Amino acid sequence: MQPSSTLGAAKRCTACGLPADVGRYCEACGGDLEEFAVPAEEAPWRSSVAAEENTDHPGGSDDHTSFQLPGIGAATDVGHRHHYNQDSIAIAVADDGRKIAVVCDGVSGASDSERASLAGVEAAVTEIRAALGEGLTAEDASRRGVGAAHSAVAAVGKQYPNSPPSSTYVSAVVEGNQAVLCWVGDSRAYWAGEKEAKCLTVDDTIQARLEYQGVDPADERYKNPYAKALLAWLGADAPALNPNLLRVELGGGHVVVCSDGLSRYFNDDHDLLPLPDGSVGDKAVALTRQALANGGHDNISVAVVELESPGSVQAEGHAQEHAGQGVQDQGDGSASLPGVVTEAEYTQMLGGGRP
Repeated sequence: MQPSSTLGAAKRCTACGLPADVGRYCEACGGDLEEFAVPAEEAPWRSSVAAEENTDHPGGSDDHTSFQLPGIGAATDVGHRHHYNQDSIAIAVADDGRKIAVVCDGVSGASDSERASLAGVEAAVTEIRAALGEGLTAEDASRRGVGAAHSAVAAVGKQYPNSPPSSTYVSAVVEGNQAVLCWVGDSRAYWAGEKEAKCLTVDDTIQARLEYQGVDPADERYKNPYAKALLAWLGADAPALNPNLLRVELGGGHVVVCSDGLSRYFNDDHDLLPLPDGSVGDKAVALTRQALANGGHDNISVAVVELESPGSVQAEGHAQEHAGQGVQDQGDGSASLPGVVTEAEYTQMLGGGRP
């Protein structure tokens, strides 16, 4: 359950303005007392949990909602084709100001994926925030977050042994102009500058990994009937959890974390540009509306996270360093990402990835 935005009601005098605890009249001047809402401190995290339960599909996200915290905006929409929203999104601000965004896309066709995806984002965002508060690195916090999400999604699936719910996953922890990304499946993170955009993640499919490697389109592996099928996801029937983890340094702009309800409409990374005007919350809502205008074929979830220098033109170039075996530059730019700092436990793409 996400934090409340108010502490409750208090009373004050309508005549002299002094606060009061109980009663109908002010003890100081005799004036009438009125109740007013006392706002809580800014909630440390928020999610897309439904304000009103859908009786047919309880426990999931709102069909249409948006919200924001300082430096992070989020929006989700059921789209035009689905009867309920199986996407979920959560955002948070850590005690030290680091910004967190998590998106889970419940896989259609499985039971209760809408409830599983919401359980996943809420478990992840609270775990990441707690881990950062304990002094862990963003990488270790991200590992804990995706592990918590995996357990939460799997827990929902215990009552559906023949068709357990499953979900994709992507998270971003933004530290200044660096972002630590963690993902499983085909939910994505993008970098958007003023004049340049880049997808920072690689889908967990054979086709996406081959394309990232710059493999010749005539390669037989593209013809595999399962080339576009997910190789990894969260849930009780998922392969052993082996998330992708990447730290990237960017020269400013925004990180956009989204489900494929938005990214499916990008023929090229630059289709993300220009980002809509307004606050990060306005940008998230406008991107959701763009997907709806393009057909809204799927549920849509978008988080827009402001980097330290939101007006910067492009990402700075940095040498790639790999923790263990990583993806090697092919020399034609096919395997380049802007400002890659580390690819710890990054997906082993050549050869089709995980079995």
